[in-house]
Amino acid sequence: MDQKKYSEYSCMLEPKYKLARAYVPNQVMGRIFEPREALKKGTLFPELYMPYKYGKKRDYYRHRKYR
Repeated sequence: MDQKKYSEYSCMLEPKYKLARAYVPNQVMGRIFEPREALKKGTLFPELYMPYKYGKKRDYYRHRKYR
């Protein structure tokens, strides 16, 4: 029996497929929220704060405003 043959239920991918890759850009630590404000907003970092606006169709990555 051929030991190199995989069953039809094998988890092996065909060689033409590649594994996923993550792109994580370098981040520079800027300012941070005060602890009480960070708890309200769910993040310590203003760069990560992007509240969901109901009914608005905006590009939040381009139109963010930090307060």
